[in-house]
Amino acid sequence: MSVEAISWALNHAPIPTDRKDASTLAITLIALANHAGPDGRDAFPSVERMMRYTRLSRRTIQRSLRSLEELGLIRPGNTHVRDAKIPEANARPQVYNLALSTRLSTALGERRQDDAPLTSRGRQQKRLGASAATSGGVTTTHKPSFNRPDNRPAPSAPPTGRSAVPPVCGQCDARDSDPVSARVVWLDEDRTRSVPCPRCAPPRNGSAR
Repeated sequence: MSVEAISWALNHAPIPTDRKDASTLAITLIALANHAGPDGRDAFPSVERMMRYTRLSRRTIQRSLRSLEELGLIRPGNTHVRDAKIPEANARPQVYNLALSTRLSTALGERRQDDAPLTSRGRQQKRLGASAATSGGVTTTHKPSFNRPDNRPAPSAPPTGRSAVPPVCGQCDARDSDPVSARVVWLDEDRTRSVPCPRCAPPRNGSAR
């Protein structure tokens, strides 16, 4: 077993995640890496052993090995080491070399930190969200709208006739710039006693004049 080969199979082997058999290819590659040297060479576990590792059928293992070879992640290796260890010719499995130099690019690896899947063409799929790519390759960001009807404040109700303040009548001492409390009629010359103007002072306590 090689730590370098296992690490490559786990973290750096560019298996396209848009394939239906992506997880099957990954576990098959890890099973091979468990028998490879530090340079990824001379991995020749038997199909039966790989079936035990992966819990996959013989046919699935054989199909996965062909797919990994088509992807360029493994290739047939030299048989000298195998032949020296397994003298019986009819018991010799296929020898594979792992393509440790075939790795995810550094930039792509950084972009995949958000677990965005890698397609069979080596491109990172866009996640659905606030940003989307147009056909011309320009990224557009959808900004939230603050003009939706449910975000607008409800219009205030128009004032009713009873709550509206009437204009200054001109017959009391109040002027337009004075507060409503100044709309009074003085009962003495010293202006010590007064009553609300019956013509322009609004009613108090909600009672009608």
